[in-house]
Amino acid sequence: MRCPTVNFPNGLIHFLLAMLLFSSCVSDEKPPKDTMSEEKMATILTDIHLAESRVNRMQLRSLDSSLMIFGKLKSDIWKKHKVDTVAYRKSYDYYMTRPETMTRIYEKVNKNVEIREKTNNIKL
Repeated sequence: MRCPTVNFPNGLIHFLLAMLLFSSCVSDEKPPKDTMSEEKMATILTDIHLAESRVNRMQLRSLDSSLMIFGKLKSDIWKKHKVDTVAYRKSYDYYMTRPETMTRIYEKVNKNVEIREKTNNIKL
């Protein structure tokens, strides 16, 4: 038994291939208007990772206590940066779908942590 074939016009195939090629090359895509800047995201992530480290250094035996303290520290971070969890999560999700951008953000996070370690400004 023979499979039926679909004949596409040559122009349509070329058009679709060209669109696929050009759409994969677009790198200057603007983030949605409510997305935090890379710099602000790096600053917030720096504070979050330092808060995680701070809770880990406490060596609490109870996971509930650790989560409660970390939740309080994160709440302080949101207040400090005047951002809510929804805005943060939307920005985080956006950047996580763009590995090159997220790598750039984490390079800034590493620099921020190094600077804060050198100046002994580790506290939130």
